Amino acid sequence: MTASSKNGSRSGAKRARGATRSKVGKYTLAQQLGKGGYGEVHVGVPKAGPRVAIKLLDATLTRDEDAVARFKREAETVQRLDHPNIVRLLEVGTSRNRHFIAMELVHGGPLRSLMNRSPDRDHARKVLAALADAARGLAYAHDQGVVHRDVKPANILVTRSGKAKVADFGLARAIDQTSMTTEGKVLGTASYLSPEQARGRRAINASDVYSMGVILYEVATGATPFQSDNPFGFLYQHAEVEPPRPVVRAPYPPALGELALACLKKDAAARPTMARVANLLAAMELERPRRWRLVVLLALLLLALTAYLLLGPSVW
Repeated sequence: MTASSKNGSRSGAKRARGATRSKVGKYTLAQQLGKGGYGEVHVGVPKAGPRVAIKLLDATLTRDEDAVARFKREAETVQRLDHPNIVRLLEVGTSRNRHFIAMELVHGGPLRSLMNRSPDRDHARKVLAALADAARGLAYAHDQGVVHRDVKPANILVTRSGKAKVADFGLARAIDQTSMTTEGKVLGTASYLSPEQARGRRAINASDVYSMGVILYEVATGATPFQSDNPFGFLYQHAEVEPPRPVVRAPYPPALGELALACLKKDAAARPTMARVANLLAAMELERPRRWRLVVLLALLLLALTAYLLLGPSVW
């Protein structure tokens, strides 16, 4: 290999290392954790201390005043929230014209990964506990005047110890602030959107309750209440169509289906509060196994056989 080729390969290696070791503020960016409409999430490695999650506003949006304002508002909103079931905000900053938020790094995975497993009793118990945790975190946010606006399984993170934390308040809005979205513009994920959001109206606490109801329905039955191959189909159904009565799969209790329907009321005022949802989920018990019926039947058969052998066929 010639000296020039050696130098070229060395510079190429440096460029490759530089691409994977870009920095924002005091954090070196490691692997990417996710990507959404507003940017990317990476693992951030500081010179000292634990790793964090870094949310970066997409570079193409840095000239979009509305996007930047919403991104900063997210930081200001989440910074006010201090609860064990909400992902903790650590730092807000701008580095090399990139706006970023440093957040608590949750070691675990999204609720979706738990929901996708077959619901045996141990797994179902973990899902109900995670849902109760998430409802507690959202109830606290509501008490602080904050609506999440995008409640869905991907935004509920479950730690390795089983504790759930609500994440990504990217669409959250303090109730006492003026909306930065244009009238009628829909924000959120269509399959979990509340009727009022689907109609282009302002989201309220009950909107998060509706979205939680969609998750409860999906956990109880294995599918969301409405199906569509495009967002407009979801919007119409959420706004105008009553959900079908859920057929709850074992070992989840029928009460889970009833709670889902209560949360899915079209009339926002008729839905329970998120605090009420949290309390009901925490008190919910799984369906007991039906093995006892088989045990009773076998005992009766054994008793009949014993009587037959002792008393003889004439008695029968």
